[in-house]
Amino acid sequence: MAMRWPTMAGLAAAVAVPLALPETALALDDANPTGLITDTVASRQRTQDFDNAKPHGTRSVRERIGQDYNPIGIRAGNFIISPSAETKAIYHDNIFASPDDPVADLRTEIAPMLEIKSSLPRHILNFAFGGRFVSFAENSDQNYLDGFANASGALHVDHAHTLALAASTELVHQERSALNASQFARDPVPIHQTKISGGLTRDVGRLYGTLSATAELYDYYDVDSILGGTLDQDIYDTELYSTQLRAGYRFSPGFEAVTKLRVLRKLANESGANNTTATGYEALFGVSFETSPILRWRILGGYGIRDYDDASKETAGTSLFEGRVDWLATERMTVSGTVSREFSDLSGEDFSGWVQTTAKATVDYEIHNDLFLKFGVGLANAGFSGSDRDDQTYSGEIGLEYYMNKNWLFTFSYEYSERQSSDDRFDLTDNKFLIGAKLRF
Repeated sequence: MAMRWPTMAGLAAAVAVPLALPETALALDDANPTGLITDTVASRQRTQDFDNAKPHGTRSVRERIGQDYNPIGIRAGNFIISPSAETKAIYHDNIFASPDDPVADLRTEIAPMLEIKSSLPRHILNFAFGGRFVSFAENSDQNYLDGFANASGALHVDHAHTLALAASTELVHQERSALNASQFARDPVPIHQTKISGGLTRDVGRLYGTLSATAELYDYYDVDSILGGTLDQDIYDTELYSTQLRAGYRFSPGFEAVTKLRVLRKLANESGANNTTATGYEALFGVSFETSPILRWRILGGYGIRDYDDASKETAGTSLFEGRVDWLATERMTVSGTVSREFSDLSGEDFSGWVQTTAKATVDYEIHNDLFLKFGVGLANAGFSGSDRDDQTYSGEIGLEYYMNKNWLFTFSYEYSERQSSDDRFDLTDNKFLIGAKLRF
């Protein structure tokens, strides 16, 4: 049974941050892609006071799950150790993401993880280590093993300022359905991703902000080609260096103006006319507010530019936006909607990046105090720089989550995805049926 293992150097280099690096490098979003801890002593107290003042302790379904079913963990001095192990059985009817003659197989995933979180009286120091073993019942040559290690810390200089550092290293294997996945790779392509971020946050009173810098490295490993020989993936190696400012002003509790600015430098490993080295600029402005304790909004808009060093490549520019609404329709049901447009700076076989526009809607419903239903639909469009390719992807998911107790979680879901591309080679239809169990402490 063929299997690829992460290099010892790749895993040993791991002392570093957020629970996983994103598969693509995206524009700034409210999920804090830097992985930095950005709360201050003052902001924690203000948030607690504001939440306590909400009528009936208003919480979304996901917030309630997180508070009611998080495991306690194992105390070791000033740290809480939280081991977990998850297993999934997935029937996947198109494991090679083929437009024609799809191949089905039973896919099994085993994912252990160890989190170590500090409970220090003032400062923060957290670690996480884990892996994922993926195996196929009939196509064992597609088996692979991922691994990651993260660390993040925060020094609360005083009640208004926080100095934070985060770092991570991870070996992942690119899914066949990824927008920049190779069409000629015989096996999933291993990618070693490294990310380091540092920043300073000031958050007290009405005005707040975080100034940070991030370095991301993407190292693609060579694989065997379906045409014979070795497929050189080094040309897709990418380095991304960025500085970002996220700032806001609170006009009143539950209403604030938000600004995001980002300057990025992309260094590509390609040469000649294929070189995609570029400088990027992004600016978004908007508001985040609550029209009531059960209706929350976030709306930002702006513009982004990618200016390529190669004079033969046209400067790419597009509007950027992100929006989110959360409606706590009842105590048992939360409806959420998101829209976004963002750059991806990773290259592919015939393009230098892409702009993706997405829209998603999800419903979380509490059937019983330990049984939850999740339903979601999505639409995404990707336009590729330097190529006429344009993809439209439709997706849907329905699933059940059963929290037997704080330690055991069982999941059952069905996922559907259909991609329609201007290039027929990238058309695909996916169906996945999943059963999973997770043990947490």
